[in-house]
Amino acid sequence: MHQHHKKAGQNLAFVFFMNLTFNILVIVGGLATNSMAILADCIHDMSDTISIALAWVLEHVAQKDSTDKYSYGYQRFSILGAVIISVFVIVMALVILQEAIPRLFKPEGVDAGGMLLVAVVGIVFKSVSVYKLHEGETFNEKAILFHQLGDVFEWIAILILSLVLMFWDGAPYLDPFVSIGIALWLIFNLGRNLYKSVEVLLQKTPDNFDVNEFKNAIMAIEGVNGIDDFHIWSLDGIDSVMTLKVDVDFVENVEEIKKEIYVISNRHHVVDITIELD
Repeated sequence: MHQHHKKAGQNLAFVFFMNLTFNILVIVGGLATNSMAILADCIHDMSDTISIALAWVLEHVAQKDSTDKYSYGYQRFSILGAVIISVFVIVMALVILQEAIPRLFKPEGVDAGGMLLVAVVGIVFKSVSVYKLHEGETFNEKAILFHQLGDVFEWIAILILSLVLMFWDGAPYLDPFVSIGIALWLIFNLGRNLYKSVEVLLQKTPDNFDVNEFKNAIMAIEGVNGIDDFHIWSLDGIDSVMTLKVDVDFVENVEEIKKEIYVISNRHHVVDITIELD
């Protein structure tokens, strides 16, 4: 049940140390080149590292077994981390917009050669992180993946921008323009991830669960007359929990009916189910 959180923790640990190393390079590169895109990314990458550290810690907490205090375990800490990270990155993207928009009207000169070098290093570091997270299942990993993928696009854009600036001195406004585009991309994608994470916290029926199909399968079991008080929600966007009350005909057939319900539930990725038979 906690295996995907253990793997997520390992992936996030790797990505954290990659980003921590890269932070130092970005700060030096931003100061040396006077590029708004790179200077904005200094803030962006520091937020990356903080976000990944938080995600790593919360994924570790999510692996803990249930206790009397948290009877369903700690898996929801993973979703809590995704919400915090998404909000934090969106706020940082808004800060980037605030810094970049004025430069559209008052562009400044940049060191295009230095930008090119930093961009190449950025593409390498961020691509490795994306590869590490691309098969992640948790919302935490998805939040960080979108963030890292946004970084890859950003550094590719900065690479192209540096090449343009090396041969065209009249386009300094492109530097803040690229920053604005990346910030808007982050706000859109992290906004979607935030929305999905909040849905899980509000115990919405999982998107991959077909309620009608499930109920029809239960009703097809011999001896079942009806379903009452049906509830299903997700702990972490992956594992689901269910409670239901089933009206049955024969008391002696109860155990067989329960077994069939468990089999159907497993097919629908339900890891914990409480059944009451009347």
